[in-house]
Amino acid sequence: MWFENDNDYTECHYLFHYRIIPSPKEEIMTVKIWHGEYCYDKSIDEIVSERSFPLTAEGREEMIAYIRQEDYNYIQK
Repeated sequence: MWFENDNDYTECHYLFHYRIIPSPKEEIMTVKIWHGEYCYDKSIDEIVSERSFPLTAEGREEMIAYIRQEDYNYIQK
């Protein structure tokens, strides 16, 4: 219900940050990933990865797997 009601979600794991931006009208949610110390508003030029997913239960599962893989890849650097 969170994303269906057009609510963003932001999280970080050390210097790995991501923001989920839903678009209920388009029935998608977009994940933007950046690395660093600053919030999304101060890091828009630092986005290293961006991907959209369907606003469905399956889309959420795919999105979670994508975020976990990107976080793993960042830790391995």
